[in-house]
Amino acid sequence: MVVFSVLLTLVSIVVWVYAFFDAVTARAEEVRHLPKLVWLAVILLGFVVGALLWLLLGRPSPLIDLGGAPPSARGGLLTGGRPAHGASGGAAPLGPDDDPEFLRRLDERRADPEE
Repeated sequence: MVVFSVLLTLVSIVVWVYAFFDAVTARAEEVRHLPKLVWLAVILLGFVVGALLWLLLGRPSPLIDLGGAPPSARGGLLTGGRPAHGASGGAAPLGPDDDPEFLRRLDERRADPEE
């Protein structure tokens, strides 16, 4: 019974610390339902209940898509949170060697090594 209590306490502390640092590092405009500072207060004062509320209700969730667009098109995990659209409105290049602007600048640097 003591082992179970210790394990439950450790899991509670880990969940609370994870939720707190997750809330601290979340972008304020992506936090759901309440302002970021209010969520931090809920986590600090509510301990495990506050942490679970944050994880279930407040945490930004880039994988949930109600509009049908893939994560890369709405600035999700595949693009590091940036919108995946170039200047022309099409899909952004995946790497620098797929970007015509980068390749043009690279050719210019090769032609003029003095820069």
